[in-house]
Amino acid sequence: MTEQTDGSPYASEAATPEIKQHRSFSIVWIVPLVALLIGAWLAYKAISEKGPTITITFKTAEGLEAGKTKVKFKDVDIGTVTSIDLDNSLAHVKLTVEMEKGAAPYLTEKARFWVVRARVGAGQVTGLGTLFSGAYIGMIPGTEGKLEKHFTGLEKPPIVTGEVSGKRFNLVAPRLGSLNPGSPIYFRQIKVGEVVDYVMDASGSNISVDIFIQEPYHQFVRRNTRFWIASGLDLNLTANGLQIDTESIMSLMIGGIAFSTFPNEAIEPEAEEGAHFKLYETHDEAREDRYSTKKAFFIEFKDSVRGLSVGAPVEFRGLKIGEVTEIEMKADFDKLDFSVPVRVQIEPQRLSIPLATDEESENRFIRMVQKGFRAQLKTGSLLTGQLFIDVDFFSDEPPAKMTFYKGLPVLPNVPSSSQEIVQGVTRFVKKLEALPLEDIGRNLDKSMAGINRLVNNPALGDSLKSLRRIMAELETTTQTLNADTVPKINAALAEMDNVLKNLDGWVSADAPLQGDLRKTLKELSDAARAISALAGMLDRHPEALIQGKGSRDQ
Repeated sequence: MTEQTDGSPYASEAATPEIKQHRSFSIVWIVPLVALLIGAWLAYKAISEKGPTITITFKTAEGLEAGKTKVKFKDVDIGTVTSIDLDNSLAHVKLTVEMEKGAAPYLTEKARFWVVRARVGAGQVTGLGTLFSGAYIGMIPGTEGKLEKHFTGLEKPPIVTGEVSGKRFNLVAPRLGSLNPGSPIYFRQIKVGEVVDYVMDASGSNISVDIFIQEPYHQFVRRNTRFWIASGLDLNLTANGLQIDTESIMSLMIGGIAFSTFPNEAIEPEAEEGAHFKLYETHDEAREDRYSTKKAFFIEFKDSVRGLSVGAPVEFRGLKIGEVTEIEMKADFDKLDFSVPVRVQIEPQRLSIPLATDEESENRFIRMVQKGFRAQLKTGSLLTGQLFIDVDFFSDEPPAKMTFYKGLPVLPNVPSSSQEIVQGVTRFVKKLEALPLEDIGRNLDKSMAGINRLVNNPALGDSLKSLRRIMAELETTTQTLNADTVPKINAALAEMDNVLKNLDGWVSADAPLQGDLRKTLKELSDAARAISALAGMLDRHPEALIQGKGSRDQ
């Protein structure tokens, strides 16, 4: 449009046009806005779903790889190792692990981590799947304690995980034997648990062994239950022969533990979690330790105790009532007097002796010694020469005075059987040496000379001739008896033997006479049954004697 420039009166009244620009939203901006929203949502989702980051320390990173090694629980991935670094001391490796969000509540101070690799352990092979998939980190979640982000990994996989229910107990033993983590535990020859771990106490005198008993077998562990090492074979030579006892072939190779509550004992309540028990060396030792009362005393021997050792039994009339606990030497150099005090420990309950106070026990011991109660060394085995101590009452022994050694009573002793034999032989030799053997020999020579003179005396000649004639006749009679009478007796015995053989043939089970006799008896039995049937029929129908049987009893 052109502006009016002429002088037209309508020119000043013309409206000035207003130009407006309309801005419209371009669809091009929709794409970046959507991308921005999606990115923000993804970032929020990633941040909100991201689990905690923790660190785990191990001694070595063998088989582990950053970005690939997983953390698993029950074969479910719950984390990934993102980096592996050395710590400042260069003694350990530190793994940084990103855990899943769902694992956060279980990362407490009770959580445990370890590396799962292929391992050959005590009687079992584990982790074979890692040969193809590679090592991974196993985890036991913690349900108690405060949350943690830094953990020290286990160098050995735990024997018992949270997947198995049961109870843990502690055993104390002077030595470990062949036990190792994973060694089986048996109850009535059934595997019911495993050895978890062991550690030496601070004094170095005992080993503490942690064990785990699976459910429901832990209910059989009572307060008076006894545990013993079940490794090896128990050989016993009894009146029934050689007896061999073992829990299993596996326990022979890798060791094991067995437990039981012995019969004839009170059934006590179930043991609590973490209860402590003594670990015995053998089954017999565990079974014999059920006596609570033990009395100690000394026996002082003056002679050799070669063959007597610690652990040798103390017996009373064939029953074991205790054992030797210590053997020492006692020397008095002023008097040059040497003896061997042997400390023994007895269990009065084995003899059904009622419990008493110390004063009552001492008075009882004094009375027994006054009645001849003594100890004696005896040989337990001729093959090994091992000795044991036998205690009994010797009525011929005079009353002895009560003595003490190291605060314990001393039981008098009598010489052993071998010592008595040696002493008897010695006494006999001494008496033999005291005899006047030379005088006896001279008197014997004189007596023989007198007998010779008597025989050569002419006055006895006729008597000697008669005696010789009687001896000759007796010899002739004996020869006749051997030549005539004895053969006839032998012939008669032979004929009697033939008669007995024939008689045996007649009465033997397969003899013809026996067959004929059995046949006759059978016929008589059949005849008796027929007569019985006839009598029954006539009793019912007496007219049959006249009319005949007919069809009445058909």
